[in-house]
Amino acid sequence: MNRIKHVFLSRSVALLLTLSPLMVQAEDNSAWSNSYQLEAAGQYDQAITALDSIKLNGADAELRNLRRGWLYYLLGSYNESIREYRYANERNAKSVDARLGIVLPLLAQQRWREAEMYANLALELSPNNYTALLRATLAQEGLGDWEKMEKSAEQMTVTYPTDVSAFVYLARAKARLNKKSEALAAYRAVLVRFPGHLEATAYLEKP
Repeated sequence: MNRIKHVFLSRSVALLLTLSPLMVQAEDNSAWSNSYQLEAAGQYDQAITALDSIKLNGADAELRNLRRGWLYYLLGSYNESIREYRYANERNAKSVDARLGIVLPLLAQQRWREAEMYANLALELSPNNYTALLRATLAQEGLGDWEKMEKSAEQMTVTYPTDVSAFVYLARAKARLNKKSEALAAYRAVLVRFPGHLEATAYLEKP
């Protein structure tokens, strides 16, 4: 009887050991699910806390850092957001997401030069990446570097010719550089893609 009981217990332990990775996976999935639900409800601090059960050095550690970076950004905790994105970039030096992520809180803090640098680093990994070009353009606008902004916006219009924002930023750069005829042409291109666009309409109606 004791032998039977011993065999039963041994088999139970073996089964538990076999199932434990699945149980951990289920718990991890629950943590992600809870975090997404809390984010949707605008409870960003709780969405961050929901990820505490994700292992710091586990398979999802990089994703944990990326998500925490995003949530801290939404929370307005920009230094913490930068820290998490940098951790993610240290884990994966080829992560475009990490480099682009860092740009967001830097832009929010008006740290234009650093934001431009990280946007350019993302472009090194992913040339003509729309988000990287757009964020580089935003940083250049913040710096008042109209020539660089013009170049970045022109690159966007060539690569993404249907994009309204690309032509808006191109028009702004042209206007700042006193290239009025080119600015008018760019704003007309905006209206072709977005009829009634307020900024373009206002510029074209100026005497």
